[in-house]
Amino acid sequence: MAMCELCGKKPMFGHNVSHSNRKTNRKFKPNVQRVTVILNGVPKRMRICTRCLRTLYKEAREA
Repeated sequence: MAMCELCGKKPMFGHNVSHSNRKTNRKFKPNVQRVTVILNGVPKRMRICTRCLRTLYKEAREA
């Protein structure tokens, strides 16, 4: 399942809406990437969403 290991973001559910306004169920999946993150000086491979990835890059630039 696509889930962010940092923020816990999971798939959300909604509808596809056709031109005739019929609604069928669909799933909105978070954009999860597998990256190596250094936590407490130890590299660790994690599946994190791109929003968290942007935040990590931002915090690394400021430090």
